[in-house]
Amino acid sequence: MKKIKSKIFSGVALLFLVILILSIIGIVFINRIAQSSRGTIKDNYRSVDYTMNMQRSLDAIYDNIFRQIYKNPSKDSIKRADIKFENYSAEFEKNLDLEKHNITEIGEAELAVELNQNYKEFSLTVSKIKAKNFNAISSEIASLNLSYDQAKENIFDIYKLNINAILRRNSEAESTAENITFYMAVVASVSILLTLFFVISFPGKIVSPITELTDKIKAISERDYDQKLNITSKDEMGDLARAFNVMVQRLKEYEETNLDKLLFEKKRMDAIVQNLQDAVLILDENKKIIIINNSTLKLTGLKEEDVLNKYAPDVAARNDLIRKMISNVMAPDNNEHQEIQPIKIAVDGKEEYFTVENIAVDIKSSNKNNKLFGYICMLKNITRYQERDTAKTNLIATVSHELKTPLSSINLSLKLLDDRRLGDLNTEQREIINSLKQQSTRLSRVINELLDFSQIETGNIKLKFSSIKPDVIIDIGTTALMMQLSEKHIDLQTNIEESLPEIKADVEKLVFVFINILNNAIRYSQSGGVITIDVKKAENEVEFSITDNGPGISKEDQEKLFHRFMQVGTKAKQGWGLGLAIAKEFMQAQNGKLRVESEPGKGSKFIFSVPTVI
Repeated sequence: MKKIKSKIFSGVALLFLVILILSIIGIVFINRIAQSSRGTIKDNYRSVDYTMNMQRSLDAIYDNIFRQIYKNPSKDSIKRADIKFENYSAEFEKNLDLEKHNITEIGEAELAVELNQNYKEFSLTVSKIKAKNFNAISSEIASLNLSYDQAKENIFDIYKLNINAILRRNSEAESTAENITFYMAVVASVSILLTLFFVISFPGKIVSPITELTDKIKAISERDYDQKLNITSKDEMGDLARAFNVMVQRLKEYEETNLDKLLFEKKRMDAIVQNLQDAVLILDENKKIIIINNSTLKLTGLKEEDVLNKYAPDVAARNDLIRKMISNVMAPDNNEHQEIQPIKIAVDGKEEYFTVENIAVDIKSSNKNNKLFGYICMLKNITRYQERDTAKTNLIATVSHELKTPLSSINLSLKLLDDRRLGDLNTEQREIINSLKQQSTRLSRVINELLDFSQIETGNIKLKFSSIKPDVIIDIGTTALMMQLSEKHIDLQTNIEESLPEIKADVEKLVFVFINILNNAIRYSQSGGVITIDVKKAENEVEFSITDNGPGISKEDQEKLFHRFMQVGTKAKQGWGLGLAIAKEFMQAQNGKLRVESEPGKGSKFIFSVPTVI
């Protein structure tokens, strides 16, 4: 049996063989070009360079001789000329000697010997003229010119001989390169044709069965089980095709066996959903409505045929209740779902309250990633809970108002008892009165919190917005708590940024927030500790922060810190745990923000921000 691995190996081996042949032929041809001019042209260039140097030296000697002959030289001038003649002569003889040892062309050696003889005659004539202090006679000048011309002609002949050799070898190299280019083009064309044939035919033999298998699998995923692979090769693909055909046949049998069960389970699920008292809307992963129960149809006034298999946002565009039910489903995929307040709906002439709940239905797949299958959107009837909550709020408001009257009487009585005009009190009596004052103050704070809470619950928060400087809030708040700060010997450090803009807020409510946070910081700080207040500009807001060095707050407690009737920490409980919840509501009502940053053992930092006056 021929394996796929063997086929791939054969194909790769063919490509490797083509590359190897091209490489060997290229190396052979390049070597031929190199052999045709190796070393020789380089030697010719050297000879040309030597002749150029000799010509310059010869011309320099000749020019200097005649310059000395015609200008009646002094002794110093003659001495300088002798030095130049020696330098130029040494340079000429050096290059002549190099030329003698660099003979590459036929006849070049004879020319070099002849040049040597003519130069000796030229040098001898120059020596005679120098011996006479450059008082040369006409016969000596004629001899000098003759030997100069002959030597110059010899130099030119050597130069011309080497230049012609260079041109001849360059022409031969070009001819060889053209032949090699032709042969390489032929070999490359054959190689390209072989490679193209392999690239076109070979991958098809491997990929075609895989493509066919992919198409069959896609058809099976759409529940079309009448699929069969017609691959008869005796390799791994043939084994895969036979196994695939067996699998398809068994899937088809399984589908036919379980179809009735699936239909029965679907009918049972539909019946359960239809009989639920809560309104239920079920969407698929593409947010199309696949199930809507009778309660939803009754509340929305829609008909089943108008919404089934419709895109939920399209239905929501013409029905407000559906829009509220799917609002969190249609939110961006950042998991920041908006909090939906209870919905009030008139049902059979009676007002009822409902809350929206959305559930994403997903199942873990084999790769441990959650696969989304759809959404369940529900309207839960919370009318009886809402009625109880309203009754509770009314009770709290009534009790709080009723308690304020006797509490005022108690405070007045305590003030009268503390008045020395009614008589002096002993130490024990004064301690009892101070204790009663503390308890009265605590009770007054609880009653005020309950009144504020009842305002929030009923949505009757009354705000009086005004423009105010941030430092006024700091002054009012710190003055109110100066006694608590001095009792615990706490160092209060205030850092207020200069030129802060005015803020738009309800002064009373904002002072409540500041005092509540600062009071908590004092309560949880150690005696002799430090509390820092920072106020700074942040974009279109002014940001207040209060930092203490208390025990800090864990992540778990931070999540429930602003919940109603919730207290965290290890300190003895004071109040009902409404302070921060009310502060949060007050900040939201003023378009502000309130948050906390803390780590256990590293203190806490409460930050609230208020919009500036535009």
